Amino acid sequence: MGQRALFIGGVAVECYAPYRRTHDIDLVVRERDLHDLRACLEGMGFAHHRPPHLVKHSFKGREAGEVDVYTESVGRISVDEDLFRRGRELRYAGTPVFVVSLEDLLRLKLVAGREIDLTDVAVLLHERGGDVAMGRLQSLVGRAILEAAASRIPDLLPQEYGWQARQRLKGWLRANWTTESNSRRRARR
Repeated sequence: MGQRALFIGGVAVECYAPYRRTHDIDLVVRERDLHDLRACLEGMGFAHHRPPHLVKHSFKGREAGEVDVYTESVGRISVDEDLFRRGRELRYAGTPVFVVSLEDLLRLKLVAGREIDLTDVAVLLHERGGDVAMGRLQSLVGRAILEAAASRIPDLLPQEYGWQARQRLKGWLRANWTTESNSRRRARR
């Protein structure tokens, strides 16, 4: 499917910071490309389901698991051309795939706000914090959401990362996300 489909969710997290395995696949596609993706998945033995109360298309396979496809929105986030424009080609299990940008992945996880999503955010920031375009992330997510999540994120970093990693993450969050750090920056100007 090339850049006509972007991985989000667990597969995208694994591409940026492989710390856990996922069993389902989440994709975003443009509405105009859904027909081709549907034909491809059905050709592989997946059955299509679209519950009327959900905004996603679900494809279930007997042995292959589940693929969720979003064409309009993922939660409160619209599927738009900018999402595709910012997408990146990375590797998943040695195969080149297209995934949402790191900032968009963080946005999707922060807006969802579930514990597993914030755990993913903690790991992504620990592993890739230096790669985050903070201006873009702040513009995409909004300062209020960033600050609300900042206090919970370090404690959700998996135990195997250790206490020092959580402390470093707390410092990174203070330096980049909190009102306190922005007030100090403004005062220095």
